Amino acid sequence: MKDVADGGMGIALAEPPTRHTERKSTPQSNVRVDAAERVGPWDVDFLRDCAWVVAERNAVEAYGPTENHVGLAMVSPCRGFAHWRIRPEWIDHTAGQRGEAWRDCRLILRLYDVSHIEFDGLNAHRIQDQAISAICGHTYVDLPHGGSWQLAEVGFLLRNGEFLPAARSRAVPFASGAMSSRYDHSALLVDERGNKEEVGNLWDQEKILIERRTPRLRRPLRIAVLAFPASDSDREGSPGKFVSELASGLYERGHEVHVFVADCDGSGVCEQSGGVQYESLEVCHDGTPLQVADGFGGAAAKRLRDLAPFDLVHLHDWMTGRGYRVGDVPTVLSLSSIESTRCNGVPPNDLSRRIQKAEREVADKMDCILVPDWLRAKAVAELGAEASRVHAFSMEGRLANEWECPLDEGEVKMGIGFGPLDRLLLFLGPLEYAAGVDLILEAVPTLLGRWPNLRVALAGGGDLYGELEHRAHQLGLGGVVRLLGHVEASSVTRLVRAAEAIVLPSRYRVPFDDAVVNLARRAGRPVITTHGGPAHLVRHEETGIVTYDNPGSMVWAIDRVLGDPAHAQRMGDTARQCDGFVLNWREVSRRYLELCAACFPQLTQTHG
Repeated sequence: MKDVADGGMGIALAEPPTRHTERKSTPQSNVRVDAAERVGPWDVDFLRDCAWVVAERNAVEAYGPTENHVGLAMVSPCRGFAHWRIRPEWIDHTAGQRGEAWRDCRLILRLYDVSHIEFDGLNAHRIQDQAISAICGHTYVDLPHGGSWQLAEVGFLLRNGEFLPAARSRAVPFASGAMSSRYDHSALLVDERGNKEEVGNLWDQEKILIERRTPRLRRPLRIAVLAFPASDSDREGSPGKFVSELASGLYERGHEVHVFVADCDGSGVCEQSGGVQYESLEVCHDGTPLQVADGFGGAAAKRLRDLAPFDLVHLHDWMTGRGYRVGDVPTVLSLSSIESTRCNGVPPNDLSRRIQKAEREVADKMDCILVPDWLRAKAVAELGAEASRVHAFSMEGRLANEWECPLDEGEVKMGIGFGPLDRLLLFLGPLEYAAGVDLILEAVPTLLGRWPNLRVALAGGGDLYGELEHRAHQLGLGGVVRLLGHVEASSVTRLVRAAEAIVLPSRYRVPFDDAVVNLARRAGRPVITTHGGPAHLVRHEETGIVTYDNPGSMVWAIDRVLGDPAHAQRMGDTARQCDGFVLNWREVSRRYLELCAACFPQLTQTHG
């Protein structure tokens, strides 16, 4: 028989040399537990027997700590829980030192209010004593108020008022018992250096972080734009329009812009238009395009030296870059076409081949080349440029319409009785059973538990208007749901743009739903609909969410949109592209500056 000690607990485990024998365990202090000779781990019954015996020994009570201790924890803002143990040896030693002064001393638990201070034993804001009756135990402690930091000591209070602490706990925070003063949706943005900044809306965290991480250009930059041709009438064409509108957009964003164009009529005009300085360069237009380009390059280089320094130079078309010498100034080349596309399948002649060579030479000197999306692959192949230097960029735009002009979404929400930071869902359509509008109401109480700032607007009229109004008040949603009735077209546009998503919970096809999906696409908003509704117009998880016509499914779909704002934004952007969205000129200038910041770090604020 082989005896195995159990760490002083008085239990011996015997392993007989034979196979399994009957074993018996009893809860006695001197119990022996027999087990079969094993190959592998102990069986479950044997381990259960051992656990029973160990538990009978009460190992916790048998343990004797080597030091005094006291612990404190928060139960509620105004109540704490303390536990302590004082060694008898410490008490005997201290009593022997104090002699007669020890007589009639009291055992107490003392709490110190150490909020916002470095505690030195004397500077507590408040001291609270609680009598205790044993050197080992635990108790609850009531505090006069919440929102404090408490520290506990256990010890003896002598007759002369001297307190002898046996142990001290760590400082413990107690939550405030009052409602937080920060009841809105604002938040703190903390950067990697520990700097704090308030942001308006917690729900926009991903959008804010992306914006903060995006490189920002210094302001103002001095930007020179070289363009061909020069006349006002030509400026209205596609290439000229791009240059003039881009220059105007850059000026609106706080930059100083000079546009240099070839002088067609010899007037040498220098004028200012919309804050942009236009200057004509005297160029001889007689000769081949290569000779004209060389003349323009020489005149531009001389004028740029006179007005230097510039932070950024933009060359529109290869002819403006033919004679330009790239130095330390970041330079962008934009091409609306290349010679091979202009030939349109006709075999190139000698002049075309020389122009193609000139285009490659100009492109080879550029770190950033902008071409239309349809031209990018061909430009990379024909110009021999690295794909990383060639960027697809829209050179067409239009004036902002009612779907793209600036909009104060908070003002729109306040106009229908909601808060500016509330998260708005919008239903547009007839208030009828087929449209499933009642499914939204039944889903809202559950959603409010997850998104307290959720609000719903129902725009339209129908037979269910009164019933929906009654049901909303019955569910306690009077301040959450607004029945707007008939809404004018201009207001519909503003509501769709202010909403986070459009909800169409149709039980079966409703004719008006197709038009509402088109409105959502123009506004760049995802659509939540059902398999019975306009599901053929919504790509699940790409332009919206397609689910089933019941309240539970509505909860899931809406929660999917509200819980991931970045994904909802991507779905809205995809939907807008499906609508044939074309950039407006403000958007063109914004994307241009973002691209410059990414390509030229020396122009960003961190390098300024």
